[in-house]
Amino acid sequence: MKARNTLIVIVGAIFASILMGACGEDRWAGYAEQTKTDRWIYDTMQVHYYWQDAMPSYDKANFFIEPFKFFNSLLSKEDGKNGAPYSTIDSLRTTTTNRSIAYTEHSYGFDFGLYQLEGSKYAALILYVANDSPADNVGLKRGDWILDMDGEAITRNNYSRLFGSKQMEITTGTYDAEQNAIVAWEEKVTLPAARAVEDNPVHYKNIYEVGDKRVGYLVYNHFTSGPTDDSHDYDNALRDASNYFASGQVDEFILDLRYNNGGSLGCAQLLCNILAPTSALDNTMGYIEYNENYKPRERSLTFDSKTLQTGSNLNLKRLYVLTTSMTASSSEIIINCLRPYMEVIVVGDKTEGKNVGSLAYSSKELQLIMRPIVCKIYNANHESEYSDGFKADVSVKESSNLARFLPFGDTNELLLGTTLGLIGGDNMEEAPETRSSSHFQLVENSLQRRAAGSVWID
Repeated sequence: MKARNTLIVIVGAIFASILMGACGEDRWAGYAEQTKTDRWIYDTMQVHYYWQDAMPSYDKANFFIEPFKFFNSLLSKEDGKNGAPYSTIDSLRTTTTNRSIAYTEHSYGFDFGLYQLEGSKYAALILYVANDSPADNVGLKRGDWILDMDGEAITRNNYSRLFGSKQMEITTGTYDAEQNAIVAWEEKVTLPAARAVEDNPVHYKNIYEVGDKRVGYLVYNHFTSGPTDDSHDYDNALRDASNYFASGQVDEFILDLRYNNGGSLGCAQLLCNILAPTSALDNTMGYIEYNENYKPRERSLTFDSKTLQTGSNLNLKRLYVLTTSMTASSSEIIINCLRPYMEVIVVGDKTEGKNVGSLAYSSKELQLIMRPIVCKIYNANHESEYSDGFKADVSVKESSNLARFLPFGDTNELLLGTTLGLIGGDNMEEAPETRSSSHFQLVENSLQRRAAGSVWID
């Protein structure tokens, strides 16, 4: 961009004059080599970063510190939450665009929550299992508990083996509501060695009959087009799912985004086009606002019916969205951008609150990739006031009743069962019956190891 080139020329000239004037020596070449990585970071951020006006000026930036620390020194206080910025930087050698099961390149194929049961005793609750993974192959399922590994108790120091390790024997169990305790099964399970797994975000779909209504239910776990950057396999699976629901003539819909922390804006647009009323198609979906370097600063998004391709628009009037605190970014776009056109009812826990998007900038020479926040995202009414998250219309924490922590699709599962009850006429203001497990404390969640959860702008 013109702004970037002008800035580089001016700053280069200033530094060149300073360095050449010192003892008559030309030290520019040495300075340029020593600072080229940090200068590439600064120049790119100065042009594209959404909060570029909050960055330190060139003369106050320290170009002699290591790149990751330098990158973080440029970030705005508005970037991220609780000390964790949304903008990220990584090495091209180690980076991954994975937004699903942690470490899909070497995994057992499940996400889990690590719980402290009592004293120093820990156990892992399986949240979901990827199809055709080592865990799936031996019959592990959502709601199962892992109590030990090769006879060794799970601790804060060794639980990371659950992300992927060698073959191991595990003790599994289930929650016993009568005892309010985890009860081990007698037969142990041999978990095969970790390997590469594929985690299709179209995880589960079904149609239920509630009175005279036909209710579609979809578990969608991350906004990714396919297993590789140039693949659209997952988008096509989403289109196939839309045809399944269309042929089933659903007139109510439950979208389960409880573990979905975001991903591609293009995938979010496709899902919106499937769910929106037909009257919304080809109308304004929302707006993307960039920093002042961009002319124009704002561009519009549409419900583009062409993205449906072989898929179907369901022409819904109402949508129920299941959420947890992990529901973020592109998931929140679904809620925000559909609300001007239809009723959207949130069931579960308050969402994360990420109303910004990022773009990737990489340098093969420097072996770095950055994903700075470059924009803020609004709906058709220019609304984007959910940085603190969307509060649930019906507040239900899925861990509040472990007896109902059941596989996806089970009508007794807490969030699904609650929503089916609402559709059947239950009072929305009454929370479902829960049972406290106060001596169970969640201390770690493998979902937190996914890629940082801002929207990817395609």
